[in-house]
Amino acid sequence: MKRKTKGYLSALRALLVTAACAGLPGLGIGSARATVITPLQLPGHGTATGAGVTHVTAIQNGTETISTNPGNTVISWAASGGTINTSQPGGFNIGSSAALHFGSSPLSSGPGGPPPPAMLHTVLNVDSSGNPSQIMGMLTGASNYAIFVTNANGITVGPSATIVAAAGLGLIAASVNTTQFLSNGTIPVSFASAGPLTVQGNLQGVGNFVLLAGSGAVNVSPIQSASGTYFGTDNVTVVGGVGGLVEPPVLAGPPLPPPGPVASYQYVISDGLSSVTPSATSPTTVTLNLGTLAHSGQEDQPYNMTGLTVLANGNIVNNGVLGGVPNAIPYLQWTGTLTNNGTIYAELGSGVMGGKVSFYGNTSAKLAYGGLVNNGTIATNSRSTLFVNLPGTIINNSGATISNVGGAVALFAGNASLPLFTGVGGAVINYGEIIANSAVTLMASNPNHVGPNAGGGVFSDGSIQILNVSPESGAGTGKLIVASLTGNAFLGGTVTTPNSPNGLATAFFQSGSSPVSTFTLGTNVTAQNLVTFTGGSLTGPGIVTTNSLLLTDFTGNVNNVTSPTNYLANGFHVANGMNGTTQITLNMPTTKDGAIGRQAVNLNVAGNATLTSGRTSTFVNGLGPVGIIPTEANVGSNLLVQASGNLTVNPSSVHLANYALSTGALHTPGFVFPGGIVLIAGNTLTLNTVVDNGYAPTVVAGQGIFFQAPHIATDSPVITNGNAWVNFSTAPSTVPAIYAVTPAVSTTPLGYTIVANPSAYHIRSYAP
Repeated sequence: MKRKTKGYLSALRALLVTAACAGLPGLGIGSARATVITPLQLPGHGTATGAGVTHVTAIQNGTETISTNPGNTVISWAASGGTINTSQPGGFNIGSSAALHFGSSPLSSGPGGPPPPAMLHTVLNVDSSGNPSQIMGMLTGASNYAIFVTNANGITVGPSATIVAAAGLGLIAASVNTTQFLSNGTIPVSFASAGPLTVQGNLQGVGNFVLLAGSGAVNVSPIQSASGTYFGTDNVTVVGGVGGLVEPPVLAGPPLPPPGPVASYQYVISDGLSSVTPSATSPTTVTLNLGTLAHSGQEDQPYNMTGLTVLANGNIVNNGVLGGVPNAIPYLQWTGTLTNNGTIYAELGSGVMGGKVSFYGNTSAKLAYGGLVNNGTIATNSRSTLFVNLPGTIINNSGATISNVGGAVALFAGNASLPLFTGVGGAVINYGEIIANSAVTLMASNPNHVGPNAGGGVFSDGSIQILNVSPESGAGTGKLIVASLTGNAFLGGTVTTPNSPNGLATAFFQSGSSPVSTFTLGTNVTAQNLVTFTGGSLTGPGIVTTNSLLLTDFTGNVNNVTSPTNYLANGFHVANGMNGTTQITLNMPTTKDGAIGRQAVNLNVAGNATLTSGRTSTFVNGLGPVGIIPTEANVGSNLLVQASGNLTVNPSSVHLANYALSTGALHTPGFVFPGGIVLIAGNTLTLNTVVDNGYAPTVVAGQGIFFQAPHIATDSPVITNGNAWVNFSTAPSTVPAIYAVTPAVSTTPLGYTIVANPSAYHIRSYAP
């Protein structure tokens, strides 16, 4: 066999290049690959239907004018055939030095020019050549011409392009139904067959409406004017793979003479299962490059579009600036991830949509919003709340900011409060900065425990700043909520109140309760009025500084274990607020409230503390002086509270939800705990009520009671278990009456009562 000559190989390469451009099926080259167009190329092989073409000028140096009758006209630009521009290559393409004008004469002015006549000419250009459309030169229309270009293989508007269309522009990289358009003016858009859309160039002369639609990848980055605008209208809709209808304008009443208005086309979602205009089957990413913070002559004035709507059956990437003035709120809907690399002056959430976007994809129910990755700035200045309220995960990355210097910031991921939401829940993750004037809320849930953040947790090791204060009192008025309803939570980094040295007013912490999840406090938090914890377990090296600590209905432990043997080293750290004493309320969960087993509570208070037990009980039910079996699910728990100053035990001010022997037998709202009790004070331990841990005639070691302090003041009885001791480190001011649990006689069902047991009194220090 002879060796192939150089000429043969050159010919073969030329054939392959030609095949790549033309999409020859025999060589397996994709038919949607863009061809190289010449600088003077214009659309070719067109066939007009509908209202019809009235005049086509001769092409001179790549310039041409096409006129149509009023009404709706379709021009199909095929690969071959047709009657319009048969000398040009097939398809709808405009070269970089070419110009195509629709109307009686080229348009000399943009949207600010002469007002449009009332009679609208709509030209639907359909590229059916099998190759993507490329607009690299000029596309213009008279002031009463609305121009559409559609191509299911994709559309590219290049950086050298200029489009002027005062009556509006639609670029649709999807399939359309021309028959229906000619019948009633509606353009059905189907993404069953669709392609990418890239929009660059100068579109500042496009008025009335802008519709940009494609699938797979939709990139919008037109040239910005010196005044900061991109289009001659605020009515801009960007569609990424969401099927729908382009509905024609409807004017109220008869057409008006010039300067009568030209009404706007609108994109109406019309997808869903078995829809004739289905959404794309694979995700689309819409990338927006709109707006800068400092364009020529208007520093720090962002670009604003009051009517920007983005519908993405997939993802949105924002690299510019959206919003910024009242009523300039971008309307964004997406099902995947919104990645913000720029600035968004608006809240992001489902709002009244009930946790769902307004389209179905190809399902029988509306889809859920997606998640957020913020690498830039999301901000507002409002007295209300800046919500980021999404079913998916919310990530605020390092260097990014979410702020509302006028009000509150609330990040809700998973959002179990949305009853229509049954999709994948998310997490709230903050590595960056969150700034609010009055309150910050970080809340997450994933009730279905699925997806990449199955726990639906909260993690923050960034910066949280809350600005609002009341200088007269010296105490802050800010609020902080960090809560995972279904998983773990971590609060690290910094929590600061730069305008108040005395911190927040309140803080609320929560982790999932079933299964038991952990809230880890990795930083110090000062909240003068109240700190509340509920859910699972609370731990961490951070210090809570407050006047009031409420531990309520948690199913796990509260401690900070640093030693496997020295329990005194394992306390969760609490410090006194401005009052000089911390009021601690310990609402241990009842069985009804979710108690599932033994619990450990270990608190280390720097300063003074008072202690009450709220709704804590030892028996599920009671009958007068008798506690009826069963006992609460968490009996056998352990409590250790040590205060470096004074520790005072006070009566509960809350009516017991269930039962304890101190209430039933002694009629006293005592301090109740369903297990072993150790109370330690550095100065004086004062017992102002019955201390009651009685739940059984016989218990294991560690279920007695220890009172330890240099001075112990009491005149109240003590109730403990049948074989347990009540230990004092030093003789109290008065030796209290001590009662022990014993089986009740002739009770049905079986229950326990108390009897005097003075032998349970002992002088003995606590030795962990």
